Amino acid sequence: MSAGRRLAVALAALALSAFGLWLATRLVWLRTSYQSPLRGALTVQSTGAEVRPELAAVALVAVAAAAAVIATSGWPRRLVGGLVAAAGAWAVWLCLVSMVQPAVAPAPGSGGGAEGSASSAAHPPADAVVVGLPERTAAPLLGLAAGLVLLAAAIGLVCWANTMPRLGSRYAAPGTVQREPDRDSQWWNALDAGEDPTLSRPPMDPGAPR
Repeated sequence: MSAGRRLAVALAALALSAFGLWLATRLVWLRTSYQSPLRGALTVQSTGAEVRPELAAVALVAVAAAAAVIATSGWPRRLVGGLVAAAGAWAVWLCLVSMVQPAVAPAPGSGGGAEGSASSAAHPPADAVVVGLPERTAAPLLGLAAGLVLLAAAIGLVCWANTMPRLGSRYAAPGTVQREPDRDSQWWNALDAGEDPTLSRPPMDPGAPR
């Protein structure tokens, strides 16, 4: 794999993980049923931003890391890879804990849903009582997958730190011909400065044509 492709793969992995983590926070993670004396049966939906708001911060870390990878190289890029690895491992841990530990129903509060058999309020009304256990969705799997992609990107950054190009640095394109300065213009510049250009003229190669 070429150096340019390695950089493209690393940036794509960072962007994909950031989008996956952000999307996971927008999806519904829990559905909890309540019974309210005034409003009847209610269903409260909890999004990933409510269950695991830390995932949004990890997504921002991935975006910032993409910008840092473009601007750095060598050991600074490896340091970025280490920070990305820590953020990815944290995201994976958060999603695994949410999938394994018992789900906690949102505490009743002042917020409430409309009357009817179902609603999507952020918090149930104060007089609501939980009916059964909260129902999990498959949304945490998206956050888990995004965290694993972020870990893979971190490994690539650490292993390919010196082989990936640094965008914004000055390097000549292949096949670029570097032109030597015009000798006549150098002589005129020397004369304008009050210098004798013949004194600083390099010795002529004996084998060169006269």
